[in-house]
Amino acid sequence: MCLNCGCMRAHDDMGRPDVNITYETVKAAAEANGRSITETVETIMKTVEKDKGDHPEEYAQQPAS
Repeated sequence: MCLNCGCMRAHDDMGRPDVNITYETVKAAAEANGRSITETVETIMKTVEKDKGDHPEEYAQQPAS
C-alpha cells in the first residue's frame, strides 16, 4: 500500500520507506521467519491484541482519526 495509511496501494511506500509498511516489507519478514505472508499478518494482529492488554495506556493515547 503502504499497508498502514489506507491508500490501498500495497506496493507504494508513499515516498516514506522509513515509516510506511509495504507488501515487500511483510514478505521479507515472512521469508526471514520461514512463514507465509498470511501467517505473518495474523501473527502481527495477535501480537497487537496481546500488547493492547499488556500496555493499554499506549493504545489509549492514539490520535483521533
